[in-house]
Amino acid sequence: MERFGQPERIEAKGRGNLVTETDLAVEAAVLELLSREFPGHRAMSEETAAEIDHGDKGWLWVVDPVDGTHNYSRGNPNFAFNIALCLDGEPVLGLTHSPVTGHEFFAERGGGLWVNGARARVSNVDSLRQSVLGAELGYNDVRGANALALISDIWPAVQSVRITGSAALGLAFAACGRYDVFIHHFLFPWDVAAGIILIKEAGGLIVDRDGGPVTIHSEGVIAGAPGPVRELLALAESTPWR
Repeated sequence: MERFGQPERIEAKGRGNLVTETDLAVEAAVLELLSREFPGHRAMSEETAAEIDHGDKGWLWVVDPVDGTHNYSRGNPNFAFNIALCLDGEPVLGLTHSPVTGHEFFAERGGGLWVNGARARVSNVDSLRQSVLGAELGYNDVRGANALALISDIWPAVQSVRITGSAALGLAFAACGRYDVFIHHFLFPWDVAAGIILIKEAGGLIVDRDGGPVTIHSEGVIAGAPGPVRELLALAESTPWR
């Protein structure tokens, strides 16, 4: 937060995909802490992951130091710190923290979802027509265009559409009912690992974009209240959003 809104060096990893000095500083601090406190655990973090760690045995920390870097670099408050602990490939602990608002979305396996220390659940909306739909376009142009086509096809069969600019916040918002359903079609493990357990512990449904079981390696998800998720999944099956 000391650097938020201040000039700093920004590099582009691809169109719209940025990394700042803050991303690297936060990541270094977190990885140093994890290596000291949990020397037997592996860690995978966005900015230093030369390749995706597909090893699903043992303990693995999955870290996104700043999710929504483009927002952060523009002084937009919609960004988050994201971290999950996985055991044999399954998230068992997840935290999404919004530094500007101070909001914390936390879940551990069997312990439910907690937002700012209070219990929370997915919304009780049971149909797509009643739903606020959250979406993100990602960094794949074709999939982004397909996601827009899906939204266009279902409009106005939802109450409204929100694009926040952070996959981590999108999943956290779906977990606690700020969104009723959320879609994303181009994800990495550090985007989705924490969100998986947030959604599950909140009583929600999260599936792979093809409708199968979600994993931290799923490239796309539909998540939120069970009714709207199932309804959107049925519509998406007939739309080339992948």
